[in-house]
Amino acid sequence: MRPIQGFALNMSRQYIALVVWAALLGPPAFGDAGKDVFATNCIPCHGQDGKAHTPAGRMLHAKDLTQSKLTDAEIRKQVTEGYKDQRGPVMPAFKDTLTSDQIEAVVAFVKSLRK
Repeated sequence: MRPIQGFALNMSRQYIALVVWAALLGPPAFGDAGKDVFATNCIPCHGQDGKAHTPAGRMLHAKDLTQSKLTDAEIRKQVTEGYKDQRGPVMPAFKDTLTSDQIEAVVAFVKSLRK
């Protein structure tokens, strides 16, 4: 299925706006690396609590991470390679943005959000 061009362009603009927003605000003062990586890269969609109750999270149908049952390997794969659904890319790949240590730290932090 081909994405609608206007939708794809609109999604690109929204993603760019979210990245700029996160860069301008910077990470909050958290103590560990996983929280810092999450704050810098994930909060715009998944929210600070991981429940995805953000405008971008609702629009993109982001996963509520507190309910996630993914294994470490599955979380690592989604962070590294991103996530696509029938509409196309939903979550960007972070393989070129984060180091392997940062990915491991965010995997551990994401798991800590579970209920």
